[in-house]
Amino acid sequence: MNTVRMDAVLNDTNTVTPALVVDFDIIRNTYHRFENAFPGAHIDYAVKANAHPLIMREVVELGGGLEIASLAELNRALEVGATGQRIICSNPIKNPTFLARMQNAGVYACVVDSTHEVEKVAKFAPGSRVYVRLAVDNTGSVLPLAGKFGVDGQTALALFDQARELGLQPIGLSFHVGSQCLKVANWVNALKASGDVMRQAAERGHDLYFVDIGGGFPAGHWHNAEIPSVEEIGVAVMQAVADYIPAHPNLMLILEPGRGLVGDSGKMMAEVVGIAQRGTDTWLYLDAGVFNGLMETYEGFPPVVGVLNGEGRPMRKYTLAGPSCDSCDVVARHIELPEVEIGDRLVFVDAGAYTNEYAAAFNGFPIPEFIPLNVEQIMFEVYVA
Repeated sequence: MNTVRMDAVLNDTNTVTPALVVDFDIIRNTYHRFENAFPGAHIDYAVKANAHPLIMREVVELGGGLEIASLAELNRALEVGATGQRIICSNPIKNPTFLARMQNAGVYACVVDSTHEVEKVAKFAPGSRVYVRLAVDNTGSVLPLAGKFGVDGQTALALFDQARELGLQPIGLSFHVGSQCLKVANWVNALKASGDVMRQAAERGHDLYFVDIGGGFPAGHWHNAEIPSVEEIGVAVMQAVADYIPAHPNLMLILEPGRGLVGDSGKMMAEVVGIAQRGTDTWLYLDAGVFNGLMETYEGFPPVVGVLNGEGRPMRKYTLAGPSCDSCDVVARHIELPEVEIGDRLVFVDAGAYTNEYAAAFNGFPIPEFIPLNVEQIMFEVYVA
């Protein structure tokens, strides 16, 4: 296979903007790093990070599974060749149609974290395998996910009991340490808490073997922060599993990398379409903003961005904004960049995750064009929500 260089595509004046350029060589390399760092674990890609069918198919062909959250994601997973046994659902809220379709497709298991959800699963997908989401510390993550989902240990035990009484198969626990987690101890502490719950569950007669450590694995360039590597996290997690998780002949350790698997693979390019002086601030208006590709900046992720071919220019401070008429469409304030003119192109790194998935054509401005590099282009039909 000829390797297509990212720089060549970004520098090609025929490349339209906004564009999301994704290098599949990087995805494959990162996948193998996860395999090596977590020997024997199941890698179930969280497709919410980037549900492009080429990426989903790549994971399946590498031997991985898929973690889904909706009927649309299930249909797409099946279209790209995933079998039900390699699909799990970690969304604690599922509608009846989705539950019935998952059972019909043979999805391996789904999560619950409330009495109402247990009742719903028992009614619309009777006999299903279920795992309970445990609430854990999210301190040290850039985007904490605590509060909306997850239960304490005693509630988890009660849900195991309820699930068994209603004919479901409780199999284990899951948790999430927060998105872009920079604190390895979060995984260790969560595994210790999981082990405590699993031992108490065994005393109640439950046979638990499934431990899903979720996602949160960080992508690599975030704001020059100290970012733990896949390998560092793997060493800590595998030791914690050995130390805290009860031994079981069929133990299944599940990973749900999303950003951690595809984030580093993508660069998003946007063009400067306007410049204005607002008081002491110089504003740059791009053809991509928070509504069509850069929503995570609105959630508090500072962008890592540069000016294409901006070497040697004097540095200036700018406020970056998107093209829409909405005043909240602001990407970053007082960010230092080489001096910029209208027509220059900015490149955002670590853009492989949560760019196009969040994007909408608000005000008629398009979402970034997806440009895959180093992937075999096989034509196949795919379900589009």
